[in-house]
Amino acid sequence: MRYHSSDMEDLEALRRRRRSVRPQELHRVLLRAGFRFREGRGSHRVYSHPGLKRILTIPQSRSPVRAVYVDAVIQAIREVRA
Repeated sequence: MRYHSSDMEDLEALRRRRRSVRPQELHRVLLRAGFRFREGRGSHRVYSHPGLKRILTIPQSRSPVRAVYVDAVIQAIREVRA
Protein backbone atom coordinates (compact mmCIF):
# COMPACT_ATOMS: atom_id res chain seq x y z
CA MET A 1 0.00 0.00 0.00
CA ARG A 2 1.37 3.43 -0.90
CA TYR A 3 1.13 6.38 1.42
CA HIS A 4 1.07 9.98 0.34
CA SER A 5 3.27 12.66 1.80
CA SER A 6 0.15 14.24 3.28
CA ASP A 7 -0.31 11.08 5.38
CA MET A 8 3.21 11.49 6.74
CA GLU A 9 2.51 15.17 7.35
CA ASP A 10 -0.61 14.21 9.31
CA LEU A 11 1.46 12.04 11.64
CA GLU A 12 4.13 14.68 12.06
CA ALA A 13 1.48 17.32 12.81
CA LEU A 14 -0.08 15.02 15.41
CA ARG A 15 3.29 14.41 17.01
CA ARG A 16 4.08 18.12 17.23
CA ARG A 17 0.65 19.04 18.61
CA ARG A 18 0.14 15.93 20.75
CA ARG A 19 -1.24 17.91 23.72
CA SER A 20 -3.86 19.81 21.72
CA VAL A 21 -5.35 17.22 19.34
CA ARG A 22 -9.11 16.84 19.33
CA PRO A 23 -10.85 13.46 18.98
CA GLN A 24 -12.29 14.37 15.57
CA GLU A 25 -8.77 14.90 14.21
CA LEU A 26 -7.70 11.44 15.39
CA HIS A 27 -10.85 10.00 13.82
CA ARG A 28 -10.00 11.54 10.44
CA VAL A 29 -6.36 10.39 10.52
CA LEU A 30 -7.30 6.84 11.53
CA LEU A 31 -9.90 6.51 8.77
CA ARG A 32 -7.42 7.81 6.18
CA ALA A 33 -4.94 5.17 7.39
CA GLY A 34 -7.49 2.41 6.70
CA PHE A 35 -8.79 1.80 10.21
CA ARG A 36 -12.38 0.67 10.74
CA PHE A 37 -14.54 2.54 13.20
CA ARG A 38 -17.36 1.49 15.48
CA GLU A 39 -19.04 3.18 18.40
CA GLY A 40 -17.75 2.00 21.72
CA ARG A 41 -19.44 2.02 25.07
CA GLY A 42 -20.27 5.34 26.58
CA SER A 43 -18.19 8.16 25.20
CA HIS A 44 -15.53 6.08 23.43
CA ARG A 45 -14.84 5.09 19.83
CA VAL A 46 -13.18 1.82 18.89
CA TYR A 47 -10.88 1.41 15.88
CA SER A 48 -9.45 -1.73 14.33
CA HIS A 49 -7.27 -2.56 11.35
CA PRO A 50 -6.71 -5.91 9.62
CA GLY A 51 -2.95 -5.41 9.93
CA LEU A 52 -3.05 -4.73 13.68
CA LYS A 53 -3.72 -7.37 16.32
CA ARG A 54 -5.05 -4.96 18.93
CA ILE A 55 -7.85 -2.40 18.92
CA LEU A 56 -7.62 1.29 19.74
CA THR A 57 -10.13 2.90 22.06
CA ILE A 58 -10.25 6.69 21.96
CA PRO A 59 -12.38 8.81 24.32
CA GLN A 60 -14.69 11.33 22.68
CA SER A 61 -15.08 14.77 24.17
CA ARG A 62 -14.95 18.37 23.10
CA SER A 63 -11.61 18.95 24.76
CA PRO A 64 -8.26 17.67 23.46
CA VAL A 65 -7.43 14.03 24.13
CA ARG A 66 -4.53 13.12 26.39
CA ALA A 67 -1.14 12.81 24.71
CA VAL A 68 -0.99 9.09 25.51
CA TYR A 69 -3.88 8.46 23.07
CA VAL A 70 -2.19 10.50 20.34
CA ASP A 71 1.00 8.50 20.86
CA ALA A 72 -0.98 5.24 20.62
CA VAL A 73 -2.56 6.33 17.33
CA ILE A 74 0.80 7.31 15.85
CA GLN A 75 2.34 4.01 16.94
CA ALA A 76 -0.57 1.96 15.54
CA ILE A 77 -0.40 3.69 12.16
CA ARG A 78 3.35 3.14 12.00
CA GLU A 79 2.87 -0.56 12.81
CA VAL A 80 0.28 -0.93 10.05
CA ARG A 81 2.57 0.77 7.55
CA ALA A 82 5.60 -1.37 8.41
